[in-house]
Amino acid sequence: MRPNRYIVGGGTLYDGTTFLKDGAILIDDGEIAALGPTDPIRTHHDAPFVDVSGRLILPGLLDAHTHLYSALAAGLQPAGPMDTFGEILANLWWRLDAVHDEESIYFSAMAGVIEHIKAGVTTIFDHHASMGLVAGSLDIVERAFREAGIRGTLCFETSERTGREAVADHIEENVEFYESHRTDSFVRGTMGLHANLTLSGESLSEIAAARPIDMPIHVHVGEAHEDLALCEREGYEGPVDRLHRYGLVDSNALLIHALHLSKRDAAILREVQPIVVTAPQSNWNNGVGSMDPSMVRKYALGTDGMTGDVIETLRFQFLSLQAQGADLAPLQEALFSYRREIQKHYFPATGDFAVGSRADIAVLDYIPITPVDDSNVLPHLIYGMKRGVAFMTIVDGRVLYEDGRLTFLDEDRFQAHASKVAHRLHERFDG
Repeated sequence: MRPNRYIVGGGTLYDGTTFLKDGAILIDDGEIAALGPTDPIRTHHDAPFVDVSGRLILPGLLDAHTHLYSALAAGLQPAGPMDTFGEILANLWWRLDAVHDEESIYFSAMAGVIEHIKAGVTTIFDHHASMGLVAGSLDIVERAFREAGIRGTLCFETSERTGREAVADHIEENVEFYESHRTDSFVRGTMGLHANLTLSGESLSEIAAARPIDMPIHVHVGEAHEDLALCEREGYEGPVDRLHRYGLVDSNALLIHALHLSKRDAAILREVQPIVVTAPQSNWNNGVGSMDPSMVRKYALGTDGMTGDVIETLRFQFLSLQAQGADLAPLQEALFSYRREIQKHYFPATGDFAVGSRADIAVLDYIPITPVDDSNVLPHLIYGMKRGVAFMTIVDGRVLYEDGRLTFLDEDRFQAHASKVAHRLHERFDG
């Protein structure tokens, strides 16, 4: 275990603004106490030194949308056809979340958290669903976050897919968790909604009435054409417009996917400036299309449960944009300036390399052998590193992962237990 005061240095340090070819950070009681060139930091501060041998040192990465409940899903055989988006939901994901129990929720959450930590992610925005166990389910997910020591936001996926009467329980789970975590420095709550597809106007009215005014929504928007079509049939000008007319879209809202939008939807995004999150790998996997860069310029990166690797997601988005001949500047913002803005909204003292900020740091296991400067870090990540593999992951000064080893649990024992839990989960799914 590292002491409370130590130095991480000898690597290329970059947070989107500050660039040091041979930089170091002094961490003291979870806080960045000093940073600068390695030699002066070591000379002026008496503390143990961790030499990262030229690796990239970045602020901890953000996964702005994922589904940890799917972490034990690999190998499941869908219960029916998967030719349409509706069939994908009904025959795989909704069937899975219906059979989760307390044990599988916890092990899914922890397995997903571990995958993220190994990829340098220090903050996760999770969108949870377990329709057979609603009350207290977010506390179970939170347990994994606390034990690992990672930050994030949690919500429950409010939906009518199990009936209108279930919506009140979903809302209650979200609001109670949010209210009890308002000032928490590690875990916060949001108002989770599935999508326009599974929420009637009556339910949206109930959500709007129950939601504290400062509570952000976290919702899938325009993920498939069916979402847009439903809203147009009901007389709205798109999925964003429908949510906005119920008073749910503000600058704090997390709108995920944003693929199938109307011109009015795009105008609302420009006017209100909610947080839009793209999940390109999931979009391609589900065959639902790609984000239109002319409608959405500013966005964050999410994985939608496909992976815990944000660098891999970054590369996928880059290739998608390049194929469209689109502007690549927003991608730099997604990883650095906009990511920092979002993190500071939820966890104010995080997101950058500044004296006084909390020490949330990703030392990526990549040593550039070609020239690197503040103009080409992104190409190094895309073409040099290609995948996000961490050498060290640090949250609040605590080392969670270092040189291939988790510090907060015995991974072999966890894997053995998780395998048994997954087997039982798959049996319930198949039954």
